[in-house]
Amino acid sequence: MSGVKRTVVWVALLVVGVALIGLGVFLGVTRLDDADKWGSVIAAMVAVLGLPMTAYGVVLARRQGSAAGGQSVAGSVVRGGVMQVRRVRGNVRIGPAASRAPAAAGGSPTSGTTGPGGPGGQSVTGSWMAGGVRQVDDVGGDVDVDR
Repeated sequence: MSGVKRTVVWVALLVVGVALIGLGVFLGVTRLDDADKWGSVIAAMVAVLGLPMTAYGVVLARRQGSAAGGQSVAGSVVRGGVMQVRRVRGNVRIGPAASRAPAAAGGSPTSGTTGPGGPGGQSVTGSWMAGGVRQVDDVGGDVDVDR
């Protein structure tokens, strides 16, 4: 965060803090009945202002959730194969299980990314696989892989 932004944040926090202290003092010296009425009005205003902010937060979280949420296998030893299927809205039939190959002795883990990496993608990195790796992304209908 740059120096100007940090200063603006501190000034905003200071203003809000002073306003809350002033409100507390005001409600503390007022009669109880009047303080209750003021508190009700302030609570209603906060609720009305908070509702659109909540709706915006939900929309933003859903937007970020659809961009993120990929599938990954990292730093693993898998004796069989790996299958990743994502966002299926229609038919998927992969077929019989991949045959088990004997675990490789020694060797090095896979390096790089299999499939589209990055946020929301599918990846297999730094892992030992004895079987195959199958990745299916955003299907929508009819994937049939009999092997």
